[in-house]
Amino acid sequence: MNIFMSYASEDRHYAALLENALIKAGHKIIKATGKVNSSKSFAQKLNRYIQSADALIVLISWATLKSKWIRHEVESMAIQDFSTNEKKIIPIKLDSSPMPSYLTNYDYLDSTSSDGVIEKLIQSLSTGEKKDVFESASGAKEQNTLHYSKELSKKLKTGRLTLVCGAGVSIGAGIPTWDDLLFRLLSSMIRNASEARSIPFDEASVFDFQKDYAPSSLILGKYLKNHFGDNFLQEVRNSLYLKKTERCALIDSIVDLSRPQRASRSLDSIITFNFDSLIEENLKRENVPYRTIYKEGMTHGPNELPIYHVHGYLPKAGPLPKDIDIVFSEDSYHTQFIEPFSWSNLIQLIKLNENTCLFIGLSFTDPNLRRLLDVANRKKGSSSPAHYIIKKSLSSTEALDGMAKIFEEQDARNLGLKTIWVDEYSEIPTFLKNIAIS
Repeated sequence: MNIFMSYASEDRHYAALLENALIKAGHKIIKATGKVNSSKSFAQKLNRYIQSADALIVLISWATLKSKWIRHEVESMAIQDFSTNEKKIIPIKLDSSPMPSYLTNYDYLDSTSSDGVIEKLIQSLSTGEKKDVFESASGAKEQNTLHYSKELSKKLKTGRLTLVCGAGVSIGAGIPTWDDLLFRLLSSMIRNASEARSIPFDEASVFDFQKDYAPSSLILGKYLKNHFGDNFLQEVRNSLYLKKTERCALIDSIVDLSRPQRASRSLDSIITFNFDSLIEENLKRENVPYRTIYKEGMTHGPNELPIYHVHGYLPKAGPLPKDIDIVFSEDSYHTQFIEPFSWSNLIQLIKLNENTCLFIGLSFTDPNLRRLLDVANRKKGSSSPAHYIIKKSLSSTEALDGMAKIFEEQDARNLGLKTIWVDEYSEIPTFLKNIAIS
């Protein structure tokens, strides 16, 4: 059998033992020749090695995860496997490092929890059977989840954890998605025009208008802002809370994470891109002290959890805050770009540089957030904190899900983020609660 092995140089001693055993068992080891770099010619060679192999052995360790080239090798192997609908990859864990997420659908061998791994591998290659020899793929997923929750728990206990919340946090409690919010506002605008000028109005006509005539959401936001004028913020608030808002498991878990810790420090802060006040309402209900901050000059007390509304704040009840603005339209985003030292940009950069940030409910299409992450990632040193994003796996084929994970992790990694995958959104509250109790 032709076997290609991928491993970090730090693991060459174990790789040599494995290679000798495989050769003794009659297998042929394919070795990459030439200068190891990312040049086109070597990348083409690598793909040929991968294609010609009957089995692809990957040694997983902390050194593997740190090596850009080994990551590239393993990702190339995985893409080849997914594209041909084969499962030639055999992961072997050498230490407690997490398995790359796109390999968590593979059964694996674990040298940290069982003896005779090399003998088990040779047995499997000779018989083609993995049952009762390999660890189940589900075990790798559980280990990854446990590993990340412990890492984040350490940051929580030192008071260096910031939650960064997007629209997905509030949707389960009744707050509309961005598209639904635009639809509600567009309906209100057309209704106003209908009453004034007898334009035929129904929900179907609004949907058709949004589908056929509306430009990008940010430009549409500018149209709406111009139309409503001085009533714009009130119209947005009315649409935001049009339906009854309720508690949801995700916000409850954020409240649990926000409680003052007895034996350690508490959550440092929450940054939210949402306008709504649902987190505040639930913190108040549970008597957790907090301070809402939505513009420059606002401060919080030493025992108050700061909640930074970096896109603006529209509370459900009471008068609208004075001098408030929301980032809703194209012109608002332009302002964020041309004012790099605005309070909202500075807050995000400070937290990215000083704390570990956990991103929840974000799609990562916000151009200003991507810019700030890129700036922080370019300037960070070896001692800078890591950041994490929780994402949901695709509900499609295993191959497409695996390839999507590779591409999305590459994008997240370029922004300085580690990706935590869940199969369902309902798993996120449990994950957050595990951070609090780990």
